Amino acid sequence: MTYRRYGSSRAALPQRAFSTKVLCGAALAVAVSLLGLAPTLTSVSSAASRTGPTYSTKTTSYCKAGATPITFWGWVPGIYRVVDVFNQTHPKICVDYVTKVGGSGEYIPLLNALKANSGAPDVAEIEFDVLPEFEALHYTVDLSPYGAGMYKNDFVKWAWGEVTEGSNIWAMPDDGGSMGLLYNAVDLAKYGITSPPSTWAQYAADALKVHKANPKVYFGDFAAGDGQWVLALMQQAGAWPFAWNGGSTVTIDFTGPKEMAFANYWQKLVSEGAIDHANDPFTSSSPFFEGLNTGLYLTWPTSAWGPSYFASYVTSASAGDWVQGPLPGSATSSGNWGGSTYPVFTESKHPAQAATFVEWLAASPTAWKLEVTPPSLLFPNFKPELSQPGLLKETIPMLKKGTSLFAAPAKSAPGIPPISWPPFMTYYLNSTTAWAAKFFNGTQTIPQYFQYLQSTMVTYAHQEGFTVNT
Repeated sequence: MTYRRYGSSRAALPQRAFSTKVLCGAALAVAVSLLGLAPTLTSVSSAASRTGPTYSTKTTSYCKAGATPITFWGWVPGIYRVVDVFNQTHPKICVDYVTKVGGSGEYIPLLNALKANSGAPDVAEIEFDVLPEFEALHYTVDLSPYGAGMYKNDFVKWAWGEVTEGSNIWAMPDDGGSMGLLYNAVDLAKYGITSPPSTWAQYAADALKVHKANPKVYFGDFAAGDGQWVLALMQQAGAWPFAWNGGSTVTIDFTGPKEMAFANYWQKLVSEGAIDHANDPFTSSSPFFEGLNTGLYLTWPTSAWGPSYFASYVTSASAGDWVQGPLPGSATSSGNWGGSTYPVFTESKHPAQAATFVEWLAASPTAWKLEVTPPSLLFPNFKPELSQPGLLKETIPMLKKGTSLFAAPAKSAPGIPPISWPPFMTYYLNSTTAWAAKFFNGTQTIPQYFQYLQSTMVTYAHQEGFTVNT
């Protein structure tokens, strides 16, 4: 993504409210049994050293006296392990990791602290789609003077593009969510489907075939309330509705030909009963994951981190039946759902040391050896890790024996098309949530949804002082 700062002061920005929408992303991975090897650390006790690496959730336990203090906020399960390794191998820097609740649980106090010039961390986990809001408010440090540019070719193109503008680097990209198709191979075989759909036309045909054979079963679900999920599918389809290259002009187009073709495709399947429209997976009351487990839903277009989240719902009813394959349409291109970046903030008193930490965290093979293992199970945008045999063989118990958690996403991640996020994603996400109930109860269609988004997003952008192209 490319974007520019507004003028020379925060006062020059259009005013916008930061919402309390809780975002979902790769940090939603759940803890499962440790499946990979980790680098050896100095143990906190001789007994622990005989049983393997020991990590401390109090990351400063490994700091040396006199080390420069850095505070890091985040929410990835198990990321403290990586911080422990950093502190042991970088004795002049002491990173204090503080666990936050993902999404608005971190963003709201972070923005308040940055605005007050008091209490902000040096570094925090910020999702790709939210980063422009922080950068546009002049809260992020350009990392290029600290050598971050040397890592450009180590990352997949789309991820590096979303944290840079020209020679400016506003954060280090970390994990991503290359989309694939999670499917129940055993249940599909019951309907004569022995291989997953490789095109969206075949996906529709298979969905109708299953519905005709058993009207009580759905091939999948259209989660209209999850705006990030919808955008990830639109990204692969070439129907991305936003463009923003900085400044005061933004493009919003949910009603163009490609966008409406996307909406009509999914609405046809919903109208024919082949795809459900009753569940947004990440709402507290949603039975979607239980439905996947019991055979109500046979497929889930999801990110590289999706199976790890679903794993906590899997019982003997479907354990060992699942495969994470490529998204229909292309095995070498996809959309991206989720993922995080690590910016250094302007309030940091030690930006050079903070930059050293984020560059190591995002672009170190040592860090990634831990980040791809449980309980973190992050999917890398770091190209050297994408080809590692350990990553390609990574699995979890819910998957079919001999199948990989990350092989399909690793193949498609480099081909994800670049996009640009608007500087008001939180408003968009709140808008999708607010409208979704109408779709779930059957009173509104997906084309009407897109017409609503077009109207409400254009109106909001105008209110915030933007010139809008449609």
